[in-house]
Amino acid sequence: MEIDQTIAQQAFDVVHSYFAALNGGDAAGVVKAFNFPHFRIDSKGIVTHYPDANANPLENFRNKTRADGWHHSVLIKMEAIYTSPTKAHVSLTFRRLRADNSEIGVYYSLYIITKIDGHWGIQGGSGNG
Repeated sequence: MEIDQTIAQQAFDVVHSYFAALNGGDAAGVVKAFNFPHFRIDSKGIVTHYPDANANPLENFRNKTRADGWHHSVLIKMEAIYTSPTKAHVSLTFRRLRADNSEIGVYYSLYIITKIDGHWGIQGGSGNG
């Protein structure tokens, strides 16, 4: 299967926008980086569903990471493993860090990025975080 590098780059741009919004506490930016309905599957197989942009995914993320002292995340590796004209699967490796840059952990995720009505956004993700 051949990866379309133009589509892969569009997907990578979405991921970079998402991480920038997440790290910057920009709720509107997080929503902009998503397509809805949106879902997440955590390491225990629990599915979180966001039916629309009013679901406040940033606040949910903060609630889940508050106990660890999460401050920001840093991408280590990103690879497109599937592309089509309207969808890309992107494998990610990233670190979660505290304000003093001490490491909380290294995490692995698969993001499904879709193009809906001309907008590329993360439709769903599954990971060990």
